[in-house]
Order: sequence, then C-alpha cells, then structure tokens
Amino acid sequence: MRSDDHWTRRLAGFCFAIVGVACLLLAAPAGAKDPPLKTGAAKLNAALHCQASVRHAKREPVLLIHGTGGGGMEEWVTPVDFLKSVSDAGYPVCYVELPDKALTDVQTSAEYVVNAIRRVHKMADRPIALYGHSQGGLLARWALTYWPSLRSQVADAVSIAGTQHGTNGAAAAALVDALCRNPGCPPAFWQQRIGSSLERALNNGRDETPGPTAWTTVRTTGDDVVQPQSGAHPTSALRGATNILIQRVCPGRATDHIKAAFDSVSFAALIDALRHKGAARPSRFSGKVCSHPYAPGLSAAIVDAVDAAALPIITARVLAYPPAKREPPLRGYAKS
Repeated sequence: MRSDDHWTRRLAGFCFAIVGVACLLLAAPAGAKDPPLKTGAAKLNAALHCQASVRHAKREPVLLIHGTGGGGMEEWVTPVDFLKSVSDAGYPVCYVELPDKALTDVQTSAEYVVNAIRRVHKMADRPIALYGHSQGGLLARWALTYWPSLRSQVADAVSIAGTQHGTNGAAAAALVDALCRNPGCPPAFWQQRIGSSLERALNNGRDETPGPTAWTTVRTTGDDVVQPQSGAHPTSALRGATNILIQRVCPGRATDHIKAAFDSVSFAALIDALRHKGAARPSRFSGKVCSHPYAPGLSAAIVDAVDAAALPIITARVLAYPPAKREPPLRGYAKS
C-alpha cells in the first residue's frame, strides 16, 4: 500500500509540474506573437547610438526617443546635451535616430524603437528605461502594447508631452489643417491627430500602461503643439500612470512643447523613476527642482535658442517632405 501511495504521489507531482510549466508558457509573453519587423536589421541597428557604459550596465540604462520633425543627436546631444545630464546623474544612455526625422509612418518608426529596446536590454543584460518626448512617448507605448515580449525588458517608461491620445494641433491647428488638405502633410501628422485610425486603435479600451513596466507622464499647460492638456482627459496623460503637470510642481512656470523635454520637472521625474521601484512621485523631488528651469548642466540661453529655432526648422522639413493625402493604413497587428 505504501509503495502504491509512493508512485501515486510521484505521478501526481509529475503531472502537476507539467501543468505548471504549461501555465507558465501560456502566461509569459511569447516572442513568436510579436509582429515581425519589416525594416532591415542593418538600418535598425545603425540608428542606435549608445555609451560604452551601457554594456553590462551597473545601473538602469536610459533610451532617449525624440519627437516629430527632429533627430536624436540634435534633440539629445547638441546643442542641448540632455544625454550628458542623465549620464552625469550616474545612468548610461542610448538614443535612437528615427527615420525621416520621425515624419514618416509612425508604425515604421516604432520598429526602430522595438529594435533599440531589444538591443539595449541585451547589451545591458538588465531592464532599461525609456524617455520619450512627443511622438517618442507615443512610440514607447505603441512598442510595449503590440510587442508584449518587450514589457519585461523595460522597467520604466517616462513620456514627456506625449501624443498619447492625439492632438488638436494647438496653436498650429489652422495651419496644419490647411496643409493636410492641400497639398498634404507627412504621415506622422495624420496619425497623431485626435480621432486618427492609429490613435483609435491604440486607445480602444486596452490597458494604457502595459506592465510590469512603471509608467510616468509629464505635461505642461503651455504646450503649443499637443493639446488639450487640461480638463478631465489630458491628451498626454495615461490611465494607470503617475501623471505629472509641470505647473503643479512649479507654479507659474512657462514651458512649451519643446522645452518640456528638458524641463527640470521632466528630468526629476526620470531620475526619481530610475532610483525607485515603480513610477515617479513628485513628493520625492528635490526642494530645489524649481530653482532652475532645465535639467542640471543645461544652459537656459541655449535651450531657449533651440526652442526659438525649432518651428522654422521643422516647418522647412515638413514642407520638403513628400506630402500624403491621407493617413497610412493600419498594419494587421494593430487591427485587433
């Protein structure tokens, strides 16, 4: 009788183990379910730029993702060296150069972010952080929504002035509407408008902060590109995230869309998220966070000059870009 009990218990244990493994396999995000990347590996890999310290990083690396109409180096390295601000705080940094200054199909730019996350995570051999400005914040969320295997690779996602629920065009609404009607506007403009097919697909009731990643958003009432930023549903805020309004931390601060990327509150949110488990908390920010408008080491004169020059530079790029008469179609993976 004891012998029978012994084998019965062993058989039951074996069956339980098999079922347990099967359950784990079903619960884990499967790489096979991630959409394949259409862009060639050589192009994707050439777009990623990392400090040497990212390899086998001792602290959580940060991947910087730029916005529409700009570039990775020009937004994060020169003339405003935000990369150095983060690096001087003790964190290794990478940035990605999105194709066509992020004016092309957002779904194409997303592939560059997906590849960058995979490569930085592999180099660092640990979960990483994402810091995305404008479209960059949207791309971080798009990547983690539709490539579920990435979620375990990203510990923190910080979105600054993100087009998470689209924009009405803010101060440039009339100009953008006229341009899109004739002769047409870049694909990314169509896709980031409120009510676009891309925005509707992403915001169809699904989890806005796919985990276990910790999500933080930062926005400004003075955003001159991405609106609305007030009321019950600010476009840059996400359900399930810590949503930070710069003017609540630093009352009276005048910060527009471009400046928000370098704002001292945005920087404080990133560093706080890196230093603690979970999303950033303004209650932990330094009492000196409002004493300087921008991240440590950044010159107010240089940031203000870049901000003043941004509109004519981006406008020239938009006008030179092949116009699209309509929004690009959704790819198959985004239709479900």
